[in-house]
Amino acid sequence: MQRAAIILILSLLVLGCQSKTPAEPVRPLPLRLAYTTQPDCALVHIAAARGYFQEEGVLLQPSLFGYGRQALAAVIEGKADLATVAETPFVFAALNGKRISLVASIFTSWQNNGIVARGLTSPTELRGKRIAYTPGTTSEMFLDTFLMVQRIERSEVTLVGLSPQQMPAALAAGEVDAASTWNPTMKEAATGLGAAGRVFYDPYLYTKTYVLAGNRSYITANQDLVQRVLRALLKAEAFASLHPAEARTMVAATLKLSPELLGEFWNVSRFRVSLEHSLILLLEEESRWALRRKPVPEAAMPNYLEHIDVRPLREVKPEAIKINTRR
Repeated sequence: MQRAAIILILSLLVLGCQSKTPAEPVRPLPLRLAYTTQPDCALVHIAAARGYFQEEGVLLQPSLFGYGRQALAAVIEGKADLATVAETPFVFAALNGKRISLVASIFTSWQNNGIVARGLTSPTELRGKRIAYTPGTTSEMFLDTFLMVQRIERSEVTLVGLSPQQMPAALAAGEVDAASTWNPTMKEAATGLGAAGRVFYDPYLYTKTYVLAGNRSYITANQDLVQRVLRALLKAEAFASLHPAEARTMVAATLKLSPELLGEFWNVSRFRVSLEHSLILLLEEESRWALRRKPVPEAAMPNYLEHIDVRPLREVKPEAIKINTRR
């Protein structure tokens, strides 16, 4: 009797499993993603190459840019839905009253920015020199901070606005004496100068942060899609952590960089999807810097809790959020 009862129960369990309707396939949702051809976006490049966006039901429509300020501009102009961008252009946009929000940081590095100099041996020799920089980006933020530490006034140098792509040639031709920029341009420019090249940086001075951002209204209306994007990036994060050599090779091939060059600054960078409290402190500090320079008329310090949407990351990985939203 007991044996018959057990057989009956097992039969019902088997029938129950067989009667379950198969899960409906995830309906792909289109996403116009503006991101950069920089190692800062390694998680995005890995997710695209490994098919993680497709796995999460994201129909990726990529737009590639040289640097993050251009990518964020595409979002603000309605040409893209989300963008990867460093914190400095995000700060300038917030100060200009743009209703933008970020949903996560995806990259941090304490040695990504520096000043490439031609024929100089000491940072103090920058006084009186022509220095290239890219306005409204981390290039400008780092340069101002570095000069301040060296007790060099901004008025004591000649600033030359250039895109990162223009800097190596300008240095080689002697059109500028130094350039404030980021990797890989920084390493490439220094290599091109040979023995005359020198890189000045301070790992304790500045930490660059890349974030995923979009218009506030879009993020609010597309929470499910943004969650899918974050899941894809978290898969890329896990892959980069478990297979760092393969991840470096993949990103190097995508960006057409030598693995050796990429490896020089890969290990001083962190590729992680998170929302750290330090991010708010960084945004506020850069806002104070920008307001001291008064590049934005009548601007006030933004409340950055209103520019950070924690909801998507809270749904997919709540332990990655270290921000006190009750502040």
